[in-house]
Amino acid sequence: MLRKPLLLLMLALLLAGAFVAGVAQLFALRYEKGDVYPPYSSLRADPLGAKGLYDALGQLPGLDAQRNYKPLPKLKPAGPITLMYAGVPRYAAWDEEELLDLNTLMHSGSRAIITFNPIERSPGEQEQRRLDADARRKKKEKTEKAKGEKLGGKNRKTADAKDDDKKEPGTKGKNARKKAKDGESDEDSDEGAKTTVNFDEAVKRWGFAFDFLPADEQKAFHRIAVASDRSGGLEPEISWHTALYFKDLKPEWKVLYTCENHPVIIERKLGKGSLVFSADSFLISNEALRTDRLPHLLARFFDGPPQVIFDEEHHDVREEPGMATLARKYHLQSVVAGLILLTALFVWKNAVRFLPARKSGADESGVVAGKESSEGYVNLLRRAIKPAEILGICVGEWRKAFPNRPREMARIDEIFGQEQARPSRERNTVAAYQTICQSLTRQR
Repeated sequence: MLRKPLLLLMLALLLAGAFVAGVAQLFALRYEKGDVYPPYSSLRADPLGAKGLYDALGQLPGLDAQRNYKPLPKLKPAGPITLMYAGVPRYAAWDEEELLDLNTLMHSGSRAIITFNPIERSPGEQEQRRLDADARRKKKEKTEKAKGEKLGGKNRKTADAKDDDKKEPGTKGKNARKKAKDGESDEDSDEGAKTTVNFDEAVKRWGFAFDFLPADEQKAFHRIAVASDRSGGLEPEISWHTALYFKDLKPEWKVLYTCENHPVIIERKLGKGSLVFSADSFLISNEALRTDRLPHLLARFFDGPPQVIFDEEHHDVREEPGMATLARKYHLQSVVAGLILLTALFVWKNAVRFLPARKSGADESGVVAGKESSEGYVNLLRRAIKPAEILGICVGEWRKAFPNRPREMARIDEIFGQEQARPSRERNTVAAYQTICQSLTRQR
């Protein structure tokens, strides 16, 4: 039968294992559905995701669908690719180096497809400035984190601001209120503008601008986009779910679809490659593939290099270098499992006794008292000589030690004979021994 501590330990281990298994199952179900990822992510399997399109492209012969979790400057493909940016926020920001790498890829033969998150109506001027400032700040933080830079500039700017307050009292408060009203901060207006580019500035380099359809509560998400060239093999009409459209297009752009006579899907050549913009991302979603599939338009989108890469880094889904990443890369899961098993065995060894515990002595204090050699000799005699034989052995040993004392011997034999003549129940070895000792003492 198991000891009580061992039984409790096994029960605790079973409960802990069941708890860990339950939590792992919940995480597995959550990530399998994919709703922890942003909308239009290729890792998301619910209606708002784009996992269906990613899986479908991966199953087509001649196409190779992959995901990118690294910043664009670290992608470095071996040849031309089709780069898919799905569900990009309208007020996202770009890094200068990232824009340069994107243009380099397109000039070398790659194709970039950028679809925006649906927007119901145009934001106000203050809200637009706030969104731009937030996008710059997030992009700056992400870039500095990726490069591993130390944020020492913030402390220097704080010290400079204090010096400005000393030189011109009240100036800082006015500037801060003015920039807060515009939705900007000191950091965003100074260093952020130097290192990041918002979408309004980026698309001007490509030859167009953004605008919004008039707000209409009844038609906000029930518009229709029509093909500009009905003989081009595209679907004549598609459902449209955003107020965003493109304007001031340069001649290089080709309009594929318009909504209320405004361009919403455009395409152009750029060097050896091409660039595609779609103001709506619904058409690539899992819901659209099920209820409103557009095979001709999607075929036009991916009419480029066969290596298709869905960018997940702009969704803030990126690879973080660490022990877990290295373990997955070099398949060290079995080593980690072995270390966990060794740790569990070590804890078990130190928590459970495999040998029975020793019984404690009479002294509860745990102090063991020492004994003399005579006590050891007595204990040895008790083990080797029976109690009924002790008197005869003592008489024999006395006779050997004193063979020249016949008178004392005669007296001892007389007392010993009397003791032996008595029945065994009436004998008293101690009294007979004391009588012999008294007799020898008187005779001296």
